[in-house]
Parts: sequence; structure tokens; C-alpha cells
Amino acid sequence: MVTSHATQTDALTRLDNMPWTRFHTLMTVALGVGWALDSFETNIIGSVFGALKAQWHLSSSQGSLAVSIWVFGMLVGAIAFGYLSDRFGRKRLFLATLLWYAAFSVATVFAWNYESFLFFRAMTALAVGGEYSAVTATMGEFIPKKHRGRTDSLILSGFPVGALLSAAVSWVVLNNLPADVSWRVGFGFGTTMALLFFWIRRVIPESPRWLLQQGRVADAEAVVEHIAAASSRTGASAEVRAAVAKRYAPVAFVVQHPTFWRNVGTLLGKYRMRCALASALNFSQAAIVYGVLSLMALVILPYMKVSAADMPIYYIYGNAAALAGGLTAALLVEAWGRRASLFVSYTFTTLAIGVIYAMHTLAGMVLGYCLIQYGVTWAYISGYVVSSEVLPTRIRATGLGVSVAIGRVGAMVAPLMLTSVFASSGTPSSALVVLLVLALPGPLAAALWWWQGRETRNVSLEDGSTHGATETWAEPAAAVR
Repeated sequence: MVTSHATQTDALTRLDNMPWTRFHTLMTVALGVGWALDSFETNIIGSVFGALKAQWHLSSSQGSLAVSIWVFGMLVGAIAFGYLSDRFGRKRLFLATLLWYAAFSVATVFAWNYESFLFFRAMTALAVGGEYSAVTATMGEFIPKKHRGRTDSLILSGFPVGALLSAAVSWVVLNNLPADVSWRVGFGFGTTMALLFFWIRRVIPESPRWLLQQGRVADAEAVVEHIAAASSRTGASAEVRAAVAKRYAPVAFVVQHPTFWRNVGTLLGKYRMRCALASALNFSQAAIVYGVLSLMALVILPYMKVSAADMPIYYIYGNAAALAGGLTAALLVEAWGRRASLFVSYTFTTLAIGVIYAMHTLAGMVLGYCLIQYGVTWAYISGYVVSSEVLPTRIRATGLGVSVAIGRVGAMVAPLMLTSVFASSGTPSSALVVLLVLALPGPLAAALWWWQGRETRNVSLEDGSTHGATETWAEPAAAVR
């Protein structure tokens, strides 16, 4: 059923107050694996580039070009697929991005020269950028509000899992297969995982929140009923079934079909401060993630005379610390609240850069690297949770796509600036100072949000994205939901 006027339903309040069901577990796994695959693709190029370089006789600048094209593709994909997710639905897009990823990842396996490799990597990057927008927008729209922050954090923790998997797969294939085959097998592994989890992800229904924005009230209510039925199939208690069936006060919605430029206008107008918050957080974390990886690979480990064959071991240490950071975020976004977790995590990460700056031994620098990986993972997960909760459904994916795109700017400029400064100075210290400066937008934005922003723990997405009594980072109170 489609309606062109304001309508009321209790579907979302029932969804927000529903107990945990088997459906929620399935969705957490299906979306979390998407993040793991994104991370796998992002990280594997660094591990296998040595084999590519030897096979096609590439220069270091050609290696940098591969990274730049990858990041630029993610930038474009985040904006394009973000808007398409708001326009055509979450399900269509998170299925389309996974299939797109699989198709061009397969093509990468059969790349016949460096130019074809770059093209297929760029096309794969479009899908990965789209995953950032579509999956991040989707993940909180199904989850009961008391579980939303923790569940979103666990989904996002798939990223360090994928990085660990990338390092492990790379180590195995590089040490057991011929060089011209090993990198192809590495990329093919990601394709196999994508096709497997496409089958799992397809059972996730369309977001009820998106359906209501389209006026499809009956469809939205049917999805909620389907999720509620999972509690009966898993043998839930009578109390749980009663909670699922309980009717709540209805909420009014108005159907809207905004265009891309109207979405952008809304983000730059009524929601400009929230969009700025999400963008500053994303720029900071992306600059740190890509900056510290380039520092370790091109500056710190070579400076400490670590051989290329031994480098993956140190990345495994860092990714294990990153996974611990993700689990910390899953705990503290609920225990402390969003604002506190956001501010402390970004501040911790900035201080960790100071730790690695002060160290002069390999062990000390690796410790600092692990602290940065721990902190930045805690930070970006907290940032994505907040960003997805403070933007309304009709522009959520578009807004997240814009913030991811701005973050990719940080990912592009950080490695170039850091390696350039190191080349000029000859020591890692100057490069670390630049990394510290690039990191500052994150803790500053987090501090402003803690001071003026609204706490969104245990509130509905609709309440979290509307005007608060003392908040200035929001649209006017009279705006339509």
C-alpha cells in the first residue's frame, strides 16, 4: 500500500522495543561479513603488491597509484550508492554492492597487465564504498534500541577481522604458491566469501523505516511481523511473545521521494552541523588508518631494518589490537553512552600518536602502532554509530556516503604528505607530527558533540535525529520526520 499523506503506525515502536531474535543474529553476521570483505580487499593489496611489482616490473609510484585509485573509487561509490540506497532501498543496494564486488573481484584474478588490474580494482572499490553507505545505514534500522549500539559495533568490528584474515591469507599464499599465482588466489578468496554470504544476506528484508518513507505501510508492518515471528520459532517465552505483540503509541510519517540534489541541500542546510560532525570524524579516522599503515610499511619498519617478509607479522599485531578496540566500542557505546565513547576514543587515539613519536626502539614503535590501531578502531566505530543515529532515514545513506567520501580525502592526502615529509627530513618524527595534525578534527568534533550534541543511547532513530531541547547541532523542531 502506498500513501501520499501523513500516516500512523506503531511498527517502528514495536521494532525498537522487540526482544532479540534469531533474525537479529542472522542480520548481524550477514552485514558484519560485508565489512570484513571490505577490509580484506582494502588491506590485501599492501601484502601482495611485492609479488605484483616483481611480475610486472612496477615502480613504487605505480604502487601508490593503485592505492590512490582504490581510495578514489571508494569515494565515488560511497556518494553514488549512498544516494541510491536512500532512493531505491537498502536491500537492493546491499545486495547489488556485494554482487558488484564479487564480479570485479573475479575479474581482478584474471587481470592480464597492470592497466587491467587498475581498472578492475577501481570498479571493485566502487562497491566497497557503496557497502560503507548501504550497510552502515541499514544496520541500525532493524535493531531494538537497547541493543543498537552494541550490535552496530559488532557489525563494524568485522573490519579488523577482515584485516586479520587478509594478513593470514597473504602470508599463506605468498609462502606456498608461485608469485604469479599467489596474488590471484588471494583476491579470489574474497570473491568466494562474497558469493557465500550473498546467499545469507538475501534473506534480510527491506528496512521498515525506508518502506515507511515510501508510504508502503502494509509492507513495513509485514516485515515487523516477520521479525516478531522469529521469536516464536526459537521457542521464546510467553513474556517475550507478549512483548512482541504489544501495541505502542503510533508515530506519524510523511512520504518523501527526494532527489539527489535535494538530499545534498538538506545535508548542507538543516543538517549541516551533523553532516560536518560525521565528515570530521571520518576524515580524522581515515587519515590515521591510512597514514599509520603507510608509515609502518614505508617509513618505520624499513627505518628499523625489518625485512619485507617479516612485515605481515607486525600487521597481525596491529589488527589484533584493532579487534580489541572494536570489542571495547561494543561495550562502551552502551555502558558510557555515545558521546563519552566518541570523545574518549578519539582523544586516546591522538595521544597514542604521541606515544609512537616518543619511542626510539622497534618494540616501542610497534607498541605505539598497536595503541593507535586499538584507539582508532574504537573511535571510528563510535563515530559510525553516532553518525547513523543522528541523520534521518530519508537522507541517512546519502549523509553517510558524503562523510565517507570526505574521509577518503583524508585517506588520500595522509600517505602522500607523510612520505613526503619523511623524504625531506629523513626521520619518522616529522611525519608523525603531520599525522597528529591530520588527526585533530576528530577529537575536536567529538568534544563539540559531547558539549552540544544529544545522547542517542536507548532512543529511537526517529527521536535521535530530531531537535533536542538544548542542542544546536540539529534541524528546527518543526521539521517533518
